[in-house]
Amino acid sequence: MPIKPSTCYECDANCPVQVQIDERGEPVAVKGPDCPRCYVQIDRRNHPERILYPLKRIGPPGSGEFERISWDTALNWIAARLDDVKGMHGASAVAFFAGYTKEARPQLQRLAHTFGSPNYMTESGCCFSATMVAEKVTFGYKIKTTSTVVSHKTRCHLIWSTNPRGSIPPFDTHPLVKLKPGRRMIVVDPRRTPMVDQADIHLQIRPGTDGALALGFHHLIFANGWQDQGFLDEWCSGVAAFQDYVRAFTPERVAEICGIDEQDLRAAVELFATSDPAQIVLSPTATVQHSNGFQNHRAIILLSAVTGNLDREGGNRFFNDKVLPKPIERFDYCRTHLPPRIGDEVFPVWTRYWPAAQSMLLPDCILDGQPQQIRALVAMGINTAMWPNSKRMEQALAALDFFVATDFFHNPATLQADIVLPAATNLERPALIAYPGCAYQGELRYRRALVAPKGEARPDGAIFLEIGQRLGMGDQFWHGDLEASWAEAAKGIPKDIRKEIYSSPDGVTVYAEAIDDLVDHGFLDADRLYRLRGFPTASGKVEFDSAELREAGYDGLPVYREPAESPVSTPEIARDFPLVLTSGARTKFDTHSQHQYIERMRRAVPNPLVEIHPHDAEPRGIVDAEPVLVRSARGAVRFIARVTERIKPGVVHCTHGCNSANVNELTDDRHLDPISGFPPFKSALCEVEKLSGAQPDPGL
Repeated sequence: MPIKPSTCYECDANCPVQVQIDERGEPVAVKGPDCPRCYVQIDRRNHPERILYPLKRIGPPGSGEFERISWDTALNWIAARLDDVKGMHGASAVAFFAGYTKEARPQLQRLAHTFGSPNYMTESGCCFSATMVAEKVTFGYKIKTTSTVVSHKTRCHLIWSTNPRGSIPPFDTHPLVKLKPGRRMIVVDPRRTPMVDQADIHLQIRPGTDGALALGFHHLIFANGWQDQGFLDEWCSGVAAFQDYVRAFTPERVAEICGIDEQDLRAAVELFATSDPAQIVLSPTATVQHSNGFQNHRAIILLSAVTGNLDREGGNRFFNDKVLPKPIERFDYCRTHLPPRIGDEVFPVWTRYWPAAQSMLLPDCILDGQPQQIRALVAMGINTAMWPNSKRMEQALAALDFFVATDFFHNPATLQADIVLPAATNLERPALIAYPGCAYQGELRYRRALVAPKGEARPDGAIFLEIGQRLGMGDQFWHGDLEASWAEAAKGIPKDIRKEIYSSPDGVTVYAEAIDDLVDHGFLDADRLYRLRGFPTASGKVEFDSAELREAGYDGLPVYREPAESPVSTPEIARDFPLVLTSGARTKFDTHSQHQYIERMRRAVPNPLVEIHPHDAEPRGIVDAEPVLVRSARGAVRFIARVTERIKPGVVHCTHGCNSANVNELTDDRHLDPISGFPPFKSALCEVEKLSGAQPDPGL
């Protein structure tokens, strides 16, 4: 049977795969990385519950009552309804949302801006973007993206709330998983992840106290003279004010705040600061999904600067842009011709750096008209489980004048939609892929569709181009030709590379210009780019005290604040909800909510779990593997208990991304981070109760 090359899209790593095709032209096997997500692409294509035809809701929102309609009927109705809303309330009253998969973002964003709405949103309203903006404000460069790339020169890894075995392909074979001789490791995590088993020190902090811990690191570094004073003097701004601020974060105080042993803290700081070079390994979300997450993340990443480990081999390298496709999303038009985006009013630093509106405000916009009124929504890959206090988001979607969604399967969001359109899988759609890679190296690929879509499914991008046509803007949307839109984007790539991308199924490796610039100027070690270009920040230096943040009305220093809901800040809530609730730990068997329909994946993690320490389980009568009720001030959800010493006493961790047991029905939607707008998914309060067989089942 023939083998055809393709690219996986079960997460956004875009790993190359080989797909076996049978005599009928059907894909029957996938060979690729040793990753369970890779092997379920065919399971998704052939799943009996997959949406294969356009559907119109005929019952009340949430009823699940739909009827099949034709594509012409669906597209004409969508265009007519969008025009109606635009005519009555203006184009800004229509929002456009992109979740997973991300490949059709350019086409959807182009539709939003050409229609006249600035309010294009993405799942990055609660994922990754806050780490990027915090790093840009502080350094002018990103470092999270390169923080999991292992260098042979690194002598100490400070792994801060991430678990490569569950979150970073290729998982169990990731270079971080097996330390080479001579390397040391510190793990910061409220859970005892597999990485802890080989670490020298585990700092098992209370969720949301990351900023205090980082400032405690800084305190001890300065107190012991372990800082790189030469780098601080030449390349850093605001150090004196920062040094004054961290004096208050004594080891005794930090140990009490974080719930860790003071001697472990002292030992960890000495190990990190005196092992040269040292690298901080970061998550895209764990440090920023708190009510003070933006500043917490700044405090952490400044550890690379204070020790002189910034953009040097073995430390934390800058991420540099490579050759990229031409932008086709018309965001420049949005910035110069359209009204402010949702979020410009309250999160101006975040929107300055992120080319979208802040999606976490969407429920407020629909239900309260603040900061803008939204009356209609066009969405791909949307799930209410992405929003804190998810039931309120369900209410918001049901209250829209008009709502259309594209997806593979139904979920609590699509059940509210007026129209649901069937999306093609990655095996069934073409895409121009720009994989960011590491500090200096990236990849470009063009993936062709291997097979025709099942049923009447269509690529999301093609759907958005067709909606543009039905709205009378065909000239702006390549008259519905998806491959033509990708060809337009490819014009931004040099001609010789573009030709190779289209002819080579393996793609093309591209390199950042920065490496050539360094070598051309005699810096043969090809690191410490700041020696050539400085830092693209307000001061041209590392900003310990950020002028940009101060000008926007925020603290310039990475000031620590207790989580908005915690045993310390809200003791009155803690009386009823005494346990700290965190969530979001990754496993290799799912990407958020995308794989819960796939039987092979559910065999590995069959139940939505709440991890609870035996010290907390015993007085509550909770037994391992039995059902429990997790309650917060916002609701109650049923989980299955996993009684384990791998979670910190006083803390519970819940599985995320499960439609039948959605932890975000419990999380706080009122205390968003004041700079990024990110919700505190990972630090709230809850109680866990034993469920008897006679009690009602509130979650499943």
